[in-house]
Amino acid sequence: MGLLWWTVAIAVAIVWVGTIVDIFRRHYSGRTTAGWILVVLILPFIGSAIYWARRAPTRDEVEQQRLAEVAMHDSAARRPFDSTGTAP
Repeated sequence: MGLLWWTVAIAVAIVWVGTIVDIFRRHYSGRTTAGWILVVLILPFIGSAIYWARRAPTRDEVEQQRLAEVAMHDSAARRPFDSTGTAP
């Protein structure tokens, strides 16, 4: 049972640290940053879950996703065969 708790604790710590790093990388206003940091410090896992649920993607993230989807579509269009190995 000890190994399970260590695994859960490490997973929560990784999510917690990742959330704090993301809050600082997003360049929110000082009051907003302080508020999110306070919520995440007081309620590490629940605060992180609330932050990630409320976080809106940046324009750069949306553009990267769109470019990835276009590249995937172009790659699929260039393949002469589908996944079954037969011509379409």
